[in-house]
Amino acid sequence: MNMLRPACVLALMTLTACTQTWVDTKYQQSDRFATWVDSTPSPYRLLAGDDISVVLPFNVELNYKGRVAPDGTVAMPFAGNLPAAGQTLAQFGETVNRALAANHMTANAMAMVAVTQTAAHVFVGGEVGKPGELALTPGMSVMQAIITAQGLLDTARTGEIVLIRRSPDGRPMLRTVDVKALTQQGDPAQDIVLQSNDTIFVPKSSIAEVDLWVDQYINKALPFNKNVNYDINGARSF
Repeated sequence: MNMLRPACVLALMTLTACTQTWVDTKYQQSDRFATWVDSTPSPYRLLAGDDISVVLPFNVELNYKGRVAPDGTVAMPFAGNLPAAGQTLAQFGETVNRALAANHMTANAMAMVAVTQTAAHVFVGGEVGKPGELALTPGMSVMQAIITAQGLLDTARTGEIVLIRRSPDGRPMLRTVDVKALTQQGDPAQDIVLQSNDTIFVPKSSIAEVDLWVDQYINKALPFNKNVNYDINGARSF
């Protein structure tokens, strides 16, 4: 996880400098990106660093709250040191049930496991209120991540939000998400469920890009006298 974060920050910086390039369809099909493959969201699997709660409805005295250790285990009283990382919540619940039964604590624990704070993250950059790294909650969608990042700015290009994800072979995949179609037309195909280490980039609207270009390359870069007005006929006035 720590090795991936600098790369994601660098990607966000690159996107900021190349907004139009990254949202253009022709670049989605270029050699730099793998073909986007939609996948059915899989059940959440526990990670080292996840905070979890284990509730045993018929044995509440055995309820547990704690964190998955760096080695992927959970040290649960009366159950022992249990493997957790990589298991779904249901699978870890069964692990707890078997351990409690083996230790003669209860024959049918019916453990219910929930993640209270996940170690998985996504990255949101561009025209949002608070760009940065977000904890990925199970089932979080693109729109939910944007809302968690304090929403879209007025300068956001809501019809072409960029989503980058790693393909199964490790190459980056890119697609655009039309949040405007989601909010105005209720198009559910645009509310993509996120996966760990996904990167969302919200580019500027076209008008904002023009204003930024004028400010950076005309007002600041060129030595124009700001007291002089230029017109298309070459005349000037003070």
